[in-house]
Amino acid sequence: MGACHVGFANLQRAFDESPASFGESGPLLTGVSICVHEDVALLGNLPQTDFEYRADHYNSKIDLALRIGDRVAEVLRANGFQAHRLSHPPKGKPTGLYKLVARFAGLGWIGKNRLLLTPEHGCHIALAAVLTDAPLPTYGGPLMEDRCGDCEKCIDICPVHAYSREPFGETDSMAGFNTAHCAVFRGIINPTGWGLCGLCVKACPVGSD
Repeated sequence: MGACHVGFANLQRAFDESPASFGESGPLLTGVSICVHEDVALLGNLPQTDFEYRADHYNSKIDLALRIGDRVAEVLRANGFQAHRLSHPPKGKPTGLYKLVARFAGLGWIGKNRLLLTPEHGCHIALAAVLTDAPLPTYGGPLMEDRCGDCEKCIDICPVHAYSREPFGETDSMAGFNTAHCAVFRGIINPTGWGLCGLCVKACPVGSD
């Protein structure tokens, strides 16, 4: 259907540590993660009011991931299970639950730019997630180790210093990221419309080859 990765996660740990993250879907503790690869070449001219990137990424890649998620949820419900595709952007506090589904499915780790990184594509992916009560075969191995190491290129390049260098928890990947600072800078890029920075994505060397 166009996904580069699909994984299945047991979310009990995430629910135990942060039940508020599940507010829009209730305690559905099996997750299906859908990843769609982005076009890395479109990152070359960021930051700018890049309509081409917006159209390709937001109107194409994220839309495709969400449509796949909707179809997965439809099939699960047709077979008698509860299923909820997480909204994007998430409703309420942006806890990054859809990234945790991918993380606990063994697909990658959450980098210092607070994005899900896979070994193959880095953070150049669009994510969707479905929560369900279906007894799917979830990933049972160890969580993928953080492969960022000492690299802090995403933190260093941020023009508004939106990132903290302090460690952050698994169940709230937005901790230490000032979304307001990020939004202000995007407004400076394009005061009358939709500004895109993307420097933290562009700077990440994982999957950029």
